[in-house]
Amino acid sequence: MFFKKLNCYELFMRRILHADMDAFFAAIEQQRHPELKGKPLVIGDSGDPRKMDLVSTASYEARKFGIYFKMPLKTARELCPHAVFLPADHKEYEKVSKRIKDILGKFCPIMEDAGIDEAFLDISRIDKPVEEIAREIKKMILNETGISCSIGIAPNKLLAKMAWINFLKNLGSLRVDISTRRRGE
Repeated sequence: MFFKKLNCYELFMRRILHADMDAFFAAIEQQRHPELKGKPLVIGDSGDPRKMDLVSTASYEARKFGIYFKMPLKTARELCPHAVFLPADHKEYEKVSKRIKDILGKFCPIMEDAGIDEAFLDISRIDKPVEEIAREIKKMILNETGISCSIGIAPNKLLAKMAWINFLKNLGSLRVDISTRRRGE
């Protein structure tokens, strides 16, 4: 693997974008079954809460009841007995994921796949404001797939992901700037 030696300016002025799809599996199922929109939806391997399966994802409506990733489906059923439980359709999720990664690739060829529903893009050399890039990405993904995404932007992958996790999940995008000024300046 080739690593370019970065000067100090390049190192701290990098612009890394982390894109993560919101409740990805549940959002896909709600696109496929519009009657499920607005209802608590839980996706698990078999989708059967009587089995020892775990939650793969839950819609935001189900998360309000305390349902979370890797929770036993049986526990999820106890927390929200009126939730809809569906089996995971990994082939469909991979198909939609590929479409999303193709969209991201249109914006930036420097992309790191970080999972079925997330990726990092190094947008440092794109001559546009980061907020404009984030808006365009979110709009194109939503228009072409019906899936919303959250975006974090920072000088490195860790901070970009933290911006997404800690601040704006399902609300938009956030940019984290690292000040080059010293204390007292």
